[in-house]
Amino acid sequence: MSDGSTIIEQQFALAEKVIDGRTYLDFAENHACLTGLFDSFREFKDQELVIYEHDRLTYGEVADQAAHFARILASEHSIIAGDRIGIVLPNKPEWIISFVAVAALGAVPVLINARAAEDELDYCLSSVNCRTCITERTTALDIRKIHPSECRSNAAGDTALELVERDPSDEAILMFTSGTTGKPKAAALSHQGLMSAMKTIHYSSALIAIQMAEKYGVDYETLVQMRPPPVTLLVFPLFHVSGCHAVFLSNLMQGGKIVLMSRWQPEQALELIAAEKVTGLPGVPTMHWDMLRLDNLTEYDLSSLTTLSIGGQATSPALLEAMHQTFPNAILGTGYGMTECNGAVTITVGDAYVANPKSAGRLVATVKGEIRDEQGQPLPKRSVGEIHVRGPSLMSGYANDNGDGVFDEDGWFATGDIGYFDEDDFLYIVDRRKDMVISGGENIYCAEVEQAIERHPAVVECAAIGQPDDRLGERLIAIVTLLPGTDASEADILTSCSAHLTKNKVPKSIIIGSEAMPRNATGKLIKPQIRKQYEQS
Repeated sequence: MSDGSTIIEQQFALAEKVIDGRTYLDFAENHACLTGLFDSFREFKDQELVIYEHDRLTYGEVADQAAHFARILASEHSIIAGDRIGIVLPNKPEWIISFVAVAALGAVPVLINARAAEDELDYCLSSVNCRTCITERTTALDIRKIHPSECRSNAAGDTALELVERDPSDEAILMFTSGTTGKPKAAALSHQGLMSAMKTIHYSSALIAIQMAEKYGVDYETLVQMRPPPVTLLVFPLFHVSGCHAVFLSNLMQGGKIVLMSRWQPEQALELIAAEKVTGLPGVPTMHWDMLRLDNLTEYDLSSLTTLSIGGQATSPALLEAMHQTFPNAILGTGYGMTECNGAVTITVGDAYVANPKSAGRLVATVKGEIRDEQGQPLPKRSVGEIHVRGPSLMSGYANDNGDGVFDEDGWFATGDIGYFDEDDFLYIVDRRKDMVISGGENIYCAEVEQAIERHPAVVECAAIGQPDDRLGERLIAIVTLLPGTDASEADILTSCSAHLTKNKVPKSIIIGSEAMPRNATGKLIKPQIRKQYEQS
């Protein structure tokens, strides 16, 4: 039997590289810029790339239509390398075609939430000086808008996709942060940083393949040769790293197929998984719960699923156990990442994840991490503090910000997240720094409270928030939504979470709601809206 670990070490060898005057550990061999991934359009020309409703497009067809649209952008709209071009489209083939066309010209795709409110859309476009906006929407801004139908009509089949090479340090993509606590910032992701992140995703896929080979008792090389290209059901938005990097670009590298959903519908998801033989499903906890509690779940053939990933928030033990029992042959995984890091900072998959669902995993090969106190000094293992990271996949800076204080002099980035490392180098996320409640002089991390409450079998989601209190400074309360068909009282939930929290961290009250709480496009709870709704009620 071949040693998969040895093969991977050779394929993903690391070497020191100097980037922006700093030395980092990065992959020795890699593409220099984004268009290096576009070799796939030739290599997998006749394979299907994207499925959406009645549309089925091969790699060759996507390349033809992108080449046609690139000519329109260049000849009719004077788009050249380095221009920033807004893409404000839902998850449709037009998004992928537009992205490829813009990137092929050496221009910079600016990825914006297709459902953004009008003022946020105008802010995103204007704050980074977009030349043009590819959209189906109207905007009050005086900016040239291109309807995406231009790229789908009369595409010449013999039009070659011409590629403009860019320098590794040039901007590849502008991607906005989620904006759950304020106006979104545009992270400038360089070609070098993006390619480092994409190789990390490829590396992670190889590690999953090793686990699958061991699980089935198959030689690693044999499994790689036998395993068909991935088929991923994409529910995450393409304007986010979870959709763009981890699914779209990752599948592009492997000749994979992407099945798009315009909006989340659990039964339709099951139908697509069965019909398209979907192998991978990334989703947030509420999506997985939606599927698991369908009465007719067992009527669908879901045997093709080999990987299931959970993102957006911490995984409750109840959900992980339910997924493990329902899909015993699938590799489960999660991780911790952020837009500013081009995605993944840590990952955990398989048995390690099932054994410890609270952990976000270990750091990926090219990223270093430290826990620091409020003075910026490193803390020992098990000490809680702000997570700082350093690596070649980090952004260059914020495109719509002056950049002051983004990195320290050694290239470390303060994430704003609170956590700690254990003795085995597993990272645990405790909370967002801005989401901490100070009650009676004690720091209470809301994520820790939410995880404890979500251990109750009737609780599907929880938001812990602080409210002003004359005596305590802030009073901790928790708002919960129950699984349909279940029942639990405030006393039941308080008793349950008290077994997992110290007395000062137990909420003063539990508010049981009947409707799902507001989330952003990537599944994260929007705490400002939740607080506002609570105060109004």
